[in-house]
Amino acid sequence: MKATKLYRIASVLLFLAAVGNTYGLLNFWRVAAPMPPVRFPIGHADFSYAQVALGYQVFCSMCILFAAYLAWHLAALARTTPRAIGALGWMLFGYQLLGVCVSRFFFSGVVLLVAALTAVCIGWATWLVSGNRQAQQVQSERALA
Repeated sequence: MKATKLYRIASVLLFLAAVGNTYGLLNFWRVAAPMPPVRFPIGHADFSYAQVALGYQVFCSMCILFAAYLAWHLAALARTTPRAIGALGWMLFGYQLLGVCVSRFFFSGVVLLVAALTAVCIGWATWLVSGNRQAQQVQSERALA
């Protein structure tokens, strides 16, 4: 399988994870809305638990969407200029491995499965691109000699 296709699969899986996170947030908000708002100070303002959880979850959804965009962009780079990827693919792979660890401890099996599949796709694609880059370097050294 080509790195471009693997990065695109990972991007779609990350987008689905962001949609699932938003769906879970909406369900949480529906349950937490009727609760009495216990407020506690954060900085110069008072926030309820539900407001803090909402802020964190929206931020998490934005991070997942950014990772989906990054994986899609890496797919385009893998097709056109794989040398431009550099360590960014491995950084995204590390980010997704952290997501697998968090999913293992805090979420259900479906979330863990999606996170693991995404990590496998990103790791495999990055390995293919880095192997391709090393092969190109050897070929260019032979051409110079």
